[in-house]
Amino acid sequence: MKTTSRSVLVLSALASLGWSATTLAAPSRVGDIATTVVRFKDLDLSTADGAQKLYERISTAARIVCRDARYTEIRECRSRAVDDAVRAVGRPLLSSVHRSTLDRVEEVVLR
Repeated sequence: MKTTSRSVLVLSALASLGWSATTLAAPSRVGDIATTVVRFKDLDLSTADGAQKLYERISTAARIVCRDARYTEIRECRSRAVDDAVRAVGRPLLSSVHRSTLDRVEEVVLR
């Protein structure tokens, strides 16, 4: 997926939603795949702050896209959507924020 326009798609198996940095569009169906565009043209991904803000936007978009999933599938849907989006952006600091978040969740689960 090309991210040259400084946006990334967050995907799931539900309905299609539109997302921008500041507003949400009304849901609409496009097949059985949900996509949410997360724009980050306003962020500097070479800084920790910019990467953290994009990660928060991706996580929010994943929650929105996956909100209609069956209760037992919500976590998997969100996890897959965030993983795919972080991989698509392909920026080291964003990947680091993502790994850090996963490590904290894993630590809590192990306690």
